[in-house]
Amino acid sequence: MTIYNSKSRIWESRDKTVTKEVLKPGTFSRKPTERSECHIYINSVEVTGTPAINLKNELQSEILESNEKTIIIGDANSEIDRKIERGIQMMMLGEESLFTIRVSPLSNENEDIVKCTIKLNNFKPFKAIWDWTPEEKYEIALKYKETGVCLYKELRYVEAFHKFSQACKILITLEPIPDLELDKSLENNINTLRIILYNNLAGCHLVRENFEHAVKLCDKVLEKDENNVKALYRRGVAYGKLRNIEKAVPDLKKVITLEPHNAAAKEQFLIYNKKLQEANQRSKDMVKRMFKAQLG
Repeated sequence: MTIYNSKSRIWESRDKTVTKEVLKPGTFSRKPTERSECHIYINSVEVTGTPAINLKNELQSEILESNEKTIIIGDANSEIDRKIERGIQMMMLGEESLFTIRVSPLSNENEDIVKCTIKLNNFKPFKAIWDWTPEEKYEIALKYKETGVCLYKELRYVEAFHKFSQACKILITLEPIPDLELDKSLENNINTLRIILYNNLAGCHLVRENFEHAVKLCDKVLEKDENNVKALYRRGVAYGKLRNIEKAVPDLKKVITLEPHNAAAKEQFLIYNKKLQEANQRSKDMVKRMFKAQLG
């Protein structure tokens, strides 16, 4: 959702983190949508909170690293670049606007505010998502997933989460899949990709210590594949972190049954199984004391 003030020529995102003020109006045309290829010119970059020279290292911006750039909407891999993309999607052909972007703080207590002028020189439109074929949706979702995996390996878990979420949102538009009467190979690929995405999202939540969310996502995976080792392991660890040892131990035990040489699962199982045995022993001792007190 967005807010647009036609009198002042100012557009503002609903969360108020992106503001776009039109300096030079463009030509009325279709606006860029996801997967549109946009040629932009960037000037007058000003940053508060982070030196402009550190935009690449601190804010992981790929869009602001050069004055002239060709980008594809949807390929942003950082918070600031995603917000720039949102503003560009509200631009007309040839429009030049002043962007003011509020970014979550990284190296200081105050948010970073980035200002720059962006001109949309040209763009190649891409059809709206509801006109994408199932094959296109699968291929684009797969591309986002693969980018997310690379980001995860770089320990950029928040950015990886966003890419996996992007891919999931695309696949959701294919529901209900049986109604589409797809080729069985494509249908299987889509279902497999969905399971991978849920698993990867759970992994991101686990690293970020959002354990309840990790459990819910693993549940979705295990509803489709009850022997999915990654989901069992991640749910087991999440349950353990939530101190639900009674549920953690069976999940981890099943992982070891399926993969006897899984060292990580063995380590976690030993930790939580010991805690479970100790808890059971305390419970037994308590019952004995209660009976002894009643008989005494």
